[in-house]
Amino acid sequence: MVSRVYTPPVQPYPRSQGSFGTRGPVSSATEEQSPPLNRMPSAFGGNDASDLQRPSSGLQAVQYSPSQKIPLDAVIGDFKSTMNALGADEQTRSEVTAYLNVVRLQAGKDQPEVPYIKQTLRTAANSLDQFIGKALGQPSKVVKEWVDALLVQNIDYKAQLPQEHSEAHPAEQSTGTPANTNDVSHSNGVPENTTPTTETINASLKSQVKSLIEAAKTSQQSGKPEQAHQQLEDALDLLKDANRPDWEGKICRMQGRLYDQSGQWEQATQAYQQAAKHFEAASQPQKQAQSLQALASILEDHGQLEQAKAAYQQVVALDQQSGTPEQQIQSLNDLASVILRQGNGPQAAQTLQQATAILQTTPLPPGEQSDIYSNLGAAHQQAQQYDSAITAYQQSLQTAKAARDKSRYSSALQQLASLYVQNNQPDQAMATLRRLKNLETA
Repeated sequence: MVSRVYTPPVQPYPRSQGSFGTRGPVSSATEEQSPPLNRMPSAFGGNDASDLQRPSSGLQAVQYSPSQKIPLDAVIGDFKSTMNALGADEQTRSEVTAYLNVVRLQAGKDQPEVPYIKQTLRTAANSLDQFIGKALGQPSKVVKEWVDALLVQNIDYKAQLPQEHSEAHPAEQSTGTPANTNDVSHSNGVPENTTPTTETINASLKSQVKSLIEAAKTSQQSGKPEQAHQQLEDALDLLKDANRPDWEGKICRMQGRLYDQSGQWEQATQAYQQAAKHFEAASQPQKQAQSLQALASILEDHGQLEQAKAAYQQVVALDQQSGTPEQQIQSLNDLASVILRQGNGPQAAQTLQQATAILQTTPLPPGEQSDIYSNLGAAHQQAQQYDSAITAYQQSLQTAKAARDKSRYSSALQQLASLYVQNNQPDQAMATLRRLKNLETA
């Protein structure tokens, strides 16, 4: 637990720590209406290269004439044909289907973001290449190269395509050749004419959302925050009618972190507010409290003290209902820190006394206790309750010494010396300053 520490004059407090490539197609015979194809060599070499289910012709680089547009559903169909021809496992099928659903979702928008669709297709290709590489025992770029060749051609990226709950066998138009329609096509082994169950739909939706979240993390790590936000927005779009406020809360909380990391604090607070609402609807009070704590911390750091106080008060109430004693101590300390900055010493002292009362039965590590007693001393000092302030600072010294924390011990000595000066106790102030000097020269 990281505690906020008040040190007059007010300094920013340390933030409490909370919990932030693509694939290609295979086919066996060219469709009549498809333009001529430039065939690529087989992706797998000889017959004993692996036990994969292999296509007869390998991947195909499709060459449409410049005047023709390749329909997006044909591209998706080839991805599905590839999975069937490779005999991809359930995990790979689930991943690729999730990425293809993201493509479908983006294609249905008034103005599809083509770079985002291309990147998602490349990510799908990477998943299939990983499957191939694992089976062959060596890296594969076969699907990536197919996708790279395809994406330089004239593709129609706008389309209204239904979402799929599992990887179905492609019966639609293909940029290469149709797959065997007698095969079982769904990733869970369900024939094409079988209606998916609610359980299957939920599992597929969860896979899609998870894939988008992982893609957003990758985008953020790659320095592409805008793409990460788009991926999280797409995940929220998928959840609109899913009645899963717990998932929506998780995504909004991730958005808050992304905005905070990029310095967009106002957007971050909005995202954390939404996260808290979703977690409340999901009856997850501790996740709600975590989101509110993050919201309050940002507001406090940017001087929005009254709003921060209101958020911290909600955290305190939630922790008192369902939190651990340690969480109650932290939220009370955080609330007191903003009250101190508002100049209300008596109220801050009263709040911190609740925290120290819990400390009597739930001791924290001595360093954290030192921070809380230091804040209590500052609150009493601000309220001109000097005797109580001295007692609190001395407790802060004792616990800092027990923690063998020179920095905390030095800070408590400085605050105690300042208090003695303020209370017109020069002898005690000089004695405390000598202790501080000896500590610094030790």
